[in-house]
Amino acid sequence: MTAQVVTRAGLGLALGAAAVAVSVMQQPAGAQSYPTSADVESYRNTIEAVLLKDRGGTTGRFASCVMCHTWQTSVRFSLETPASEEGWTSAQSRRNLDVVGQLINTQDPASSRLLLKPLANGEGGLPHTGGTFWESTDDPEYARVLQWIEGLPDNQFVPAPEPELDFEFFRSCVQQVFANPREGQLPCSRCHSGGLIGFAPAPGRGDTWTDEEAQRAYELIARVITPGNPEQSRFMIKPLHPDGGGAYTHNGPRRWQSQGDQEWQMLAGWVRGERSGPACD
Repeated sequence: MTAQVVTRAGLGLALGAAAVAVSVMQQPAGAQSYPTSADVESYRNTIEAVLLKDRGGTTGRFASCVMCHTWQTSVRFSLETPASEEGWTSAQSRRNLDVVGQLINTQDPASSRLLLKPLANGEGGLPHTGGTFWESTDDPEYARVLQWIEGLPDNQFVPAPEPELDFEFFRSCVQQVFANPREGQLPCSRCHSGGLIGFAPAPGRGDTWTDEEAQRAYELIARVITPGNPEQSRFMIKPLHPDGGGAYTHNGPRRWQSQGDQEWQMLAGWVRGERSGPACD
């Protein structure tokens, strides 16, 4: 994309949802073929205006959506780079709609990540690297996106059930990752020991966490995990090298060079609901 296109796009962030966390969609048996020409046209007329909107800057909450949701997100869930200053071609929009569809729930539109990621946390929104675009559900832009989702068939995009993250495995195995940095790197607790990102606190006493400390960390890590989807869990893609599908934005080290790393695979199994109990690889 040319510099001119990037400027008009606003170098942005928030696909109105994103990266960080997306449930894999399943299409029920007997559902209509998707997307139809009408679906693509309504998407182009409604959602693409939100994605391309220049919000006045190039940092969180002031940037448009297309930069972080084209080249700065994992290949599996990134939008295509707009073909011109005017935006995407019809063929690109059709493919992009499949990506955006993984961020919505047509059976419960208000729960769609496309709506919750840019929404203020105090209004029920989810953590979002791109910041807050809508301070409340009264925002006209929020209302337009919600109305678009409500206009789709009920069975069009339905999230798969989310698995439960096993606490015993977290206590025995995941927290050991926090405590054992890779050679030449800082431990996770150096940056993630407190506040809303404090899912990796250093033990308050001795070398082990108390039950209270472990439970608090377990509750906080849920903010950076999409159960069932390690590829869209910030906990999994922030420390992962971009060449391996990781996020481009992470102030800390890259603990894993690829998704083939044994530790990454172990944690991915936990996020998918496949790992439980105290046994670690």
